[in-house]
Amino acid sequence: MDRPTASLVLLLLGLFAIVAVSQSSSQATREKTRGRHTGGGGFGGGQRTRDREAYDGGVCELEISCRGGGGDEGGNLSTPVKLPIRGPRGPAGHPGEKGDRGNDGLPGYHGAPGLPAPSQKRVAFFAGLTVNFGPVTEHTDIVFDRVITNVGSGYSPLTGRFTAPVNGVYQFNVIVSAQGKQKAAVMILKNGEMVATVWAESIPYWATSSNIAVLSLDRGDQVWLLLLTRASYLHGFMYTTFSGFIVFEH
Repeated sequence: MDRPTASLVLLLLGLFAIVAVSQSSSQATREKTRGRHTGGGGFGGGQRTRDREAYDGGVCELEISCRGGGGDEGGNLSTPVKLPIRGPRGPAGHPGEKGDRGNDGLPGYHGAPGLPAPSQKRVAFFAGLTVNFGPVTEHTDIVFDRVITNVGSGYSPLTGRFTAPVNGVYQFNVIVSAQGKQKAAVMILKNGEMVATVWAESIPYWATSSNIAVLSLDRGDQVWLLLLTRASYLHGFMYTTFSGFIVFEH
């Protein structure tokens, strides 16, 4: 056995002896204290019991590093020696005060661009009479012979009817002019049902009347004008017109 190893063994034996004496003395002291407070049921006995339970649950450790002699290049032994002499864990301390607010972090990356908004269907038309129309002997659909605007192809120059290409709210404008010293009455129809009427009388002077209808239409609904027999003298030359456009889709 070389000299460093022998010194280490002697040191360990000495520490074991110290620990054994210390534990025996502590055990005797605790037994004496427990005997003094046993049966009292008071605060002291309960406190000593709790201290004993807290101590019995702990693990004692001691780490020793030896220098000089053998071992690694620095003269240290490669394996530390541990002895069970670590005391029990103490109670947790009080929480500390709240610290100052930290600095703001770096800004994040820009997100991907959003999807474009859906485009609204464009619908608008404008048509008029270039010649006088009437009189008639029965209620008659008015077919306007001149179509100036027909965005979306909603108005049919063959039938005179507007067909909604999409669901939405539409506005229709009707202007009616009566022939000289005559009357003209036009009814606005939605799918064959009356919505409004426009009445014009050129008596004693020439006159023009107008009306507006704002309608909620589903795709395929139709709107057109009907000339009534009791006042069927429409004045042409683009004085009598029919127009409309979509306000918004729904």
